[in-house]
Amino acid sequence: MGVDAGIVSENINLFCAGTGLVTRPRMSMDTQAIKELLRLDETQTPLLNNPVGYAR
Repeated sequence: MGVDAGIVSENINLFCAGTGLVTRPRMSMDTQAIKELLRLDETQTPLLNNPVGYAR
């Protein structure tokens, strides 16, 4: 599961680099709020998140 999260995170990083956006993978997050927002069930756990935006 951790490997899959890393692969997805890398793909997000590559997309952002190619389109002029910036991102940074983070493990810190409000896990419970994200589970509710995404309507995840008890077997699904967020591992990483990648905030995306424009460079300053």
